[in-house]
Amino acid sequence: MMFKVAKLGIGIAAVLAWIVPAAHAGVPSTTNSFFVPQSGTTTSPVEGTNATINFRACPNNDGNGNTASLFGHARLKVVVLDQNGNGIPGVAAADICVLFNGGTAAQGFSGIGADSVISNSAFNPNPLCPDLRCITADRATDANGETFITFAGADPLVPGVTLRNPNRKWGHYDSELPVYALGFKLSGKLTSGSAIGTYALRIKNFDHIGGLTTDPEDQGEIVGINDFNTMVVELNAVTPGPLAYWRDLNSDGSVGITDFNIVVAHGEHSCGAGLPQ
Repeated sequence: MMFKVAKLGIGIAAVLAWIVPAAHAGVPSTTNSFFVPQSGTTTSPVEGTNATINFRACPNNDGNGNTASLFGHARLKVVVLDQNGNGIPGVAAADICVLFNGGTAAQGFSGIGADSVISNSAFNPNPLCPDLRCITADRATDANGETFITFAGADPLVPGVTLRNPNRKWGHYDSELPVYALGFKLSGKLTSGSAIGTYALRIKNFDHIGGLTTDPEDQGEIVGINDFNTMVVELNAVTPGPLAYWRDLNSDGSVGITDFNIVVAHGEHSCGAGLPQ
């Protein structure tokens, strides 16, 4: 084989340079691939902080108007690229995920997903909550390696447009909701023009208290009295509390009456309570 290469006048280094990129052409590059927060239309999307104000959720994945959950087609644009910066087409929707563990370490859950998002039936049996581990992409990646993850559920005919999925229900929040493609963790950009690593996915939840232990009285995946009471305390606080960020549901920089009204509008909503189911 070495004789044939030499005879053809092709150096070993040139052969390796030719072979190795091809071998990695279908492997996502964690330095090139990324995701971007978006809302609005897919043709003229809103990005950055103007999009992330829509990243707030009811544990029943419902709500309209000013109290809406995951409104404005809240989503991620995901771009899967190889080490040469080329898009990887045909990555299946199921292989692109916002990843949850399902519960906390105290509840016996583990893994590389978000570990304080509550999305399990084991500790939420009445009403029975769906077991959610992966918020999948809307479709396989296109020729440019692009797809969307529309949080509330997507219209299969129009990726990037919300069509509520009744199994997309969870409670609580996490400081980072990791995004994976083919098992590779991706980094975020605040906007398409930003540097990679400038954004970590967070979704606020109207259920922001409780559900993290094995205590059956520790309500999970429900907007309950504890959520209501903490909003009252925050409204009357002289200085913002340590969890004020998660209670600022309209992302205007402070906890105000609008945030309080959002919680009231979703009172007692859980993974199986409130309409629609």
